[in-house]
Amino acid sequence: MIYYFSATGNSKHAAQVIAEKTGDTAVSIVDIIKGKTQINEKSEKTGFVFPVYFWGLPEIIKRFSSMPEVKNSLGDYVYCVITCGATTGSADKMLAKSLGRKLDYSFSLRMPDNYVVMYDPSPKEKAQKFLAHADKELETVCADINASAKKRAGSTKGKVKSIFISKLYNAFRSTKNFYANDKCVSCGICAKNCPDSAIEIKNGKPVWIKSKCQHCTACINCCPTEAIQYGNGTESRRRYSYDKTVNK
Repeated sequence: MIYYFSATGNSKHAAQVIAEKTGDTAVSIVDIIKGKTQINEKSEKTGFVFPVYFWGLPEIIKRFSSMPEVKNSLGDYVYCVITCGATTGSADKMLAKSLGRKLDYSFSLRMPDNYVVMYDPSPKEKAQKFLAHADKELETVCADINASAKKRAGSTKGKVKSIFISKLYNAFRSTKNFYANDKCVSCGICAKNCPDSAIEIKNGKPVWIKSKCQHCTACINCCPTEAIQYGNGTESRRRYSYDKTVNK
């Protein structure tokens, strides 16, 4: 079983490729938490695929990996593939601590950035090059998993930085600066995609009903009219999603 969390499609793509080439099944962590599917019985191998946030774990990964039923479902071989724009720090070690066991294998898979809140995502052509390289790396990852390789491959050392930078994540999870401008067409995609169910459509406009969220930026990046904004910095920035990038 492969458990994945993905906001704009990078980790979903990686999980699906791994599932296809290893004869496994990829299941969305959000779907499990929202009750759309269930945690299956223990299998031989268990994988986790997710993005790194602030050199640490997304809140949803922390919560999911600490669940007793998840720990009970772990196979004899446990691995993770962490997608990132630059480095993953010690996120794999954080996952291992949350699971209460060592990982047999971990891999840092570089893919296009999407955190539009802080910076401008890469232009489409550059992002496509990142994705092409990532697909080549996934061939190695799948071969390693099929061979039950035991190594920490591609993870970037940075334990001290991870400890301090990851602590900033909780402060950044505030929803107070999210809003929709006049481009909003009331499609509801932002509410549908929110892993935290933090958005409701009221009077035709999205309203953030929770004080904190994952800050996964699915609402911003997947809005078809680019209506969702965060503060004053996002309006002039590009948006990124896997599907829009690979489909010319």
